[in-house]
Amino acid sequence: MQGQDWAAFERLHRQAKFLLQARRYKETIELALKAIALFPEDPRPHALVALAMAGQKQSEAPEWALKAIARQPENVLWRVALSDTYTLRGKWKQALKPMSEAVTMDPMNPRFQSMLGLILVHCKRPAEGVLYLKRSLELDPTNALTHQRMSLALSKQLGKNKLAEEHLRKALELQPDNPVIKNTLGWRLLGRGHREEAETAFYEALRVDPTQAASKLGIGAPAGIKKGPSDIILRGALRFYSIPYRIILAPACGVLAIEIPQLILTHPGSWIFTAVSLPVAVLSWCYIFSLVYVRVIGKRRGIQFV
Repeated sequence: MQGQDWAAFERLHRQAKFLLQARRYKETIELALKAIALFPEDPRPHALVALAMAGQKQSEAPEWALKAIARQPENVLWRVALSDTYTLRGKWKQALKPMSEAVTMDPMNPRFQSMLGLILVHCKRPAEGVLYLKRSLELDPTNALTHQRMSLALSKQLGKNKLAEEHLRKALELQPDNPVIKNTLGWRLLGRGHREEAETAFYEALRVDPTQAASKLGIGAPAGIKKGPSDIILRGALRFYSIPYRIILAPACGVLAIEIPQLILTHPGSWIFTAVSLPVAVLSWCYIFSLVYVRVIGKRRGIQFV
């Protein structure tokens, strides 16, 4: 009887693991719970429940990963699973501790080093993130995703744009059809004002993975079947978003949007000054609004901006 139960457990575990990879979270949880009922001390189905719940954005997900850790504390994979339950829900600060523990337990694993680097970038600590990503590339220099993450981390540091481009090109060379890398390229091109090239990269990403929310946002595609007013505004906002030199324009427009109306109200001058300066103030407000609007719509669609 024990042998039959174990065979049933293994079958349920394999099926749940497959369904998790297929993003069929509800069915994953159902099968994993059946497996737990047969052998409650095995940590593997607990981890599957945790990751499936994280995919559904459920706050209870970390509790199931902690159950896996309690049953097998020496296994580093359960700490990685705990970290993943936070990263999948955009809780990057909470993900830092378990992933740091995973790297301490297995410092020679390039995947753990790479993920810790990405977490640090999301925690606004790109310089520290670069160190772990560099270590990951030393262990696995042909990992395209790590090169993409290194590009992302370097792009957040002053004077590192050229090096960031080198890593992004290397990532594309290693995996030219990777939708995540294509998406990064699209947003990089969009930020430089190359809108047509950016849209090409977004469409290529969607060809490989039609569920890429960030690529859909980049082309201004509607979230639902029908296009609503918010989607029409998004298309216009993306045109302002794609204007290059954002690092200079954003603070400049912020100042102009506030100061020009104050000058017009407190120091009324000639109608020529008003006629010229008022459109500048309006465009500045439109630019600031567009930057915020793209981010807000992105977060509503579950996109995690760095």
